[in-house]
Amino acid sequence: MFYDFNNAEESSGYNVCNARGACSITPRITSLQEVILIFLKHLSFYTLKLKNFGVEVEKQTSTIIKGLASIISSADYTDEQMLDIIGMYYSLYIKTRNLYKAECQNLDMECEELKFGIKITPQMSLSGVISQGEKMFLEKYNNVSTTQRNMTEILLFVLKSLCINLLELKSYGESDESAEREVLKGLEILGSKRLHAQKLKEKIEKIVMCDNNILKKLSETQISNFGEIREVSVSKTTTKGKAILVSGSSLVDLRELLAQTQGKDIDIYTHGDLLIAHAFRVFEKNENLKGHYGDCSENCILDFATFPGAIILTRNSYQNIEYLYRGRLFTMDDLKPNGVVKLEGNDFSPLINSALNAKGFAKGRTYPDVKIGCNLPELAQKFDKLVEDISNGKIEKLLIIGHSNGGFSQSEYFSQLFKHLGRKTFVLSFSQSVKSEIGLTINLANNLPSIYSVLKELFSRIPITSDKLSIVIARCDVISIAHMISLKKKGAKKIFLSNCQPKINPSITETLEKMYDIRLLSTAEKDAKLI
Repeated sequence: MFYDFNNAEESSGYNVCNARGACSITPRITSLQEVILIFLKHLSFYTLKLKNFGVEVEKQTSTIIKGLASIISSADYTDEQMLDIIGMYYSLYIKTRNLYKAECQNLDMECEELKFGIKITPQMSLSGVISQGEKMFLEKYNNVSTTQRNMTEILLFVLKSLCINLLELKSYGESDESAEREVLKGLEILGSKRLHAQKLKEKIEKIVMCDNNILKKLSETQISNFGEIREVSVSKTTTKGKAILVSGSSLVDLRELLAQTQGKDIDIYTHGDLLIAHAFRVFEKNENLKGHYGDCSENCILDFATFPGAIILTRNSYQNIEYLYRGRLFTMDDLKPNGVVKLEGNDFSPLINSALNAKGFAKGRTYPDVKIGCNLPELAQKFDKLVEDISNGKIEKLLIIGHSNGGFSQSEYFSQLFKHLGRKTFVLSFSQSVKSEIGLTINLANNLPSIYSVLKELFSRIPITSDKLSIVIARCDVISIAHMISLKKKGAKKIFLSNCQPKINPSITETLEKMYDIRLLSTAEKDAKLI
């Protein structure tokens, strides 16, 4: 089910990897993940049965969603940790299966059962688990076509995207039972022996539309918690003193940390996609929040290694962990990688104490500020002008560039693409910098709920089905794949995906083109003609 992708990005020349990419590291991890997926599929089967009986299965559902959200991460777990994780899934599976059997007996009805296929014993070694995973992987795909195999991969990608968004929604204290049920049903299809491509496609499209609804909820929830975003300049300058780096994307965790460090002599710096936090007025009032640290949104290896304080991975940010910073890196997630300290509940005391004991910045350095956010009322006026220019023929084509990894090669490509585009092509970019005479740049730091709000304003004026519209997805991850299919389902005509090798198997991108007419970018000159 999983491939051995190197996942080498060109973020300032350093390799990166996180859970939002469809990537893994070694065949060893690949086989382990296949075993975990089997556990999740069987657990999902009995959970769905119990749910239909009206039995409370919140723990099972939560475990499945968390498991799927993290299953393609590259976290560094020891053999003992991996066996503990497998043991946890197996124990819950046995408990759930027995609970289902008991319910069947109480209702005097015949039980349905799935053949498990994995032999688990207390004496089992990790190598024994791995060998079973390899065997099941080969048996599963020997008798299916390439298209069926790739559609199964895509289904897993969109399920993962939905789970990531469900977990973010849960961090705000909200849930969506219908979406959770779709996750269970999706796993049920993944566990089926007969994988028909058309049936897989129907399920994929149903899940991506469900995912889109969760994104809508996230947009509304984010605004209700933090208010509308605005355009601001964010400091990237560091100052002398003790410091904490907050990485990932959880605004909720950042808010809680700022509350617990209030009045303490500790500077807080955001990292990665948390750059967007500075665009919310609610965070402006906190004196501890000094600015943003790091050059690239996913460049955790270099940024973590050079940060002289404590580092926290906010929940659901499964990033590559290096030995350089072990002992001062903390996580909010239940499954902690080797060398990372697990924070219990919402108690940030160990993190704060680590920051106070670290050397901190000796003198700090000055860097240029970065602009982030936007003003929606002002954008609405600009979109009205755009519609007017399209109506009178001043603009003939509209190109939307989505969120990206910010790699050097990508920037070079878009620089060339802009040179080849016609004079009457307008570019709306959420990532690549665009000169004002040819378009508009809206830096939202890959915050999808905010991007959703902006696109909602745009598509209320210019139909997504317009022949004048082209969309480029510049980031290769499971969430991007889910949103591409969602846009296609809504009627978008031209969608282009960046070259994702080695992150995504080329065979999968071929299936995306075949089944959804999602095209792969080639050269700037050729793509400009198509756009």
